[in-house]
This record gives sequence, C-alpha cells and structure tokens, in this order.
Amino acid sequence: MSTSAKRSPRITALLWLASLLASALMLWLAREHFAIELWPETIALPEPGLFALACALHPVYAVLRAMRLQYALDPLVAAAEPGTRFDRRSLYGSGFVSFLVLLLMPLKLGEASRPILLAQGRQPGVGLAEAIGAVALERVIDGVLICLMLFGGLAAAHADRALVHEQLGVVQAFGRLMAAGFGIALILALLAARSPTRSAALVAKLCAPLGPAISTFALRTTSRIAGSFAALFGAQRWLAMVLVSLLYWAVTTAQLWLVAHACGVPMSVAAATATVAIIGLSIQLPGGPAQAGTFQVGAGAALTLLVGAIGSELAAVAAASFVASMFAL
Repeated sequence: MSTSAKRSPRITALLWLASLLASALMLWLAREHFAIELWPETIALPEPGLFALACALHPVYAVLRAMRLQYALDPLVAAAEPGTRFDRRSLYGSGFVSFLVLLLMPLKLGEASRPILLAQGRQPGVGLAEAIGAVALERVIDGVLICLMLFGGLAAAHADRALVHEQLGVVQAFGRLMAAGFGIALILALLAARSPTRSAALVAKLCAPLGPAISTFALRTTSRIAGSFAALFGAQRWLAMVLVSLLYWAVTTAQLWLVAHACGVPMSVAAATATVAIIGLSIQLPGGPAQAGTFQVGAGAALTLLVGAIGSELAAVAAASFVASMFAL
C-alpha cells in the first residue's frame, strides 16, 4: 500500500474530528450565550399553516438554487458548440446532489462537489476549471447580496424598533469584514474577465518561484477560470444571474419569516432579511456537517439582536422552536 493511501484515512479522520469539535464548540456557544439547543425538548408551532407555506416554498428555493448557474455555463457551451446550452439534467442534478453532499461533508468541503459534478457532465467548453469559475462567481455574487441584505435589514429594523444592542457593533464589524472580502473578490473577477490572458500571465509570474510545472498549471487554470468570467459578462447574462439570485434570497427570506411567525416569534420583514444575512455569514465559518453549530450561533445572535432578549419561558420556547424548525427546513 502506498504512503498516500495510508495517509488518506488518517487525513479523513482528522478532518472529521476537527469538524465535530468545531460543531461542538459552536453548539456550546449557542446554548450558553443564546439559550439555543440543536434540538429542544419542546417544539411549538402555534401557526402550523404558516410552516406548511414555508415548506411549500422549498421546491422553489431548490430550483432557483440549482438553475442560477445556467447563466454562467450556457455561454461557455455555446462558444464551444454554437446553438447548444448546458444540459439541464446535469445542471439541476448537480445542484440537488451537491446540496445533500454539503449537508453531509465536514468543514464545508461539500462546496467542492458542485463544480466536480458539473465537470462530470462532460459538456462542451465546460471542464473542472470553468465549473470552478462559474461556482466561485456565483458565491461572490451571493456574498455581496448577503452583505447588502445585512446592512439594509439592520438599518430598517433599527429604525422601526429603535434597537440598541451591544452586539450590533460586533455584527456590523463582521459584516464589514465580509463585505470587504467579497467586494475585493468581485473586483478581481471583473478584472480577470476583462483580460483573461493578462490575468493568467500575472498569476503564472507570481507562481514562477514554485517551479515551472506549477507556473504552467497556474497559467492554464487561471486562463480557463478567467475565461468563464469573461463568458458570463461578455454574453450580458450577469444581470439575469443577479436577478435570479435576488429572487432566490427573497424566497429564503420569505421562508424564514413564515417559520418565525409559525413558531410565535415576532419578526418584521426587515428583521427577517437581516437574520437571513447573519445566518448566511455565520455558516461561512467551517463547522460540522449541515452547518450544525454555526447555524445555531448565527440564528441565536440574530434573534437576540433583532427580536430582543429571550426573557420568558414562552419566548424561549418560541425562539428554540424557530431555530430548530428553520435548521430542519
């Protein structure tokens, strides 16, 4: 047996151990600071009809999540084989399967499954590098939109309820940090799309000290990834992708608002928007499978910040029911 084969189970075990430890730590923080359990003893649904509506929106959510990449992938396929588009079975199948893989894999490693599955579809003009570029650009667009939702939702909720909380500064600082990261990533993607050849040459030059093989690989891979950016912007499909992404996040916000009111948590639309953003940013942190721990911390922080301290037993049951129901959904 080769050394790499012996090392693989050990690395897998370490990844799972790190994931479970991170999840346990986050769940402990959620319980100690926000009184949120992974699964509470009591689930209260005073308005089950609203929860049913939230469940009915889930197929819409799943379809929107899976379909968005068509705007980035179709131009690549059309450039390689005019008159064709990315196979819809591969598009939706990869979206649905990758979502399940993301729930099962540790430390958000499941994020790598979507580009791998897309590349295995063997569509003309779309290899692994192009699939990585399309998925990366989708994530950057999501990140920018989430940050806009965060600050817009916080501003509106703060104005509506005159909310002042010591955690507000921490959330805003974290939001600014994430916004800066996603903003820089978007600028780099735009620059790469404008001149894929020049961008690839620059990356190859930076990798030159690592050896000619790595430099050549970086040149080829960066050129293909930047080419996927250029295809999206060159085909003028980016606006459609942004609009569908906005609809995707609107459906997500509607689901959360419905679940909150189904559980008896008083939450405005602005607060629901900010809550989606806070949870969305929180689960970017590496954690356990299905984002267990990071989800609860984000939801608990959002509830404390936007709904108020969980002071009574009834409010605590409502909050715990909301977080558990939303996590299950």
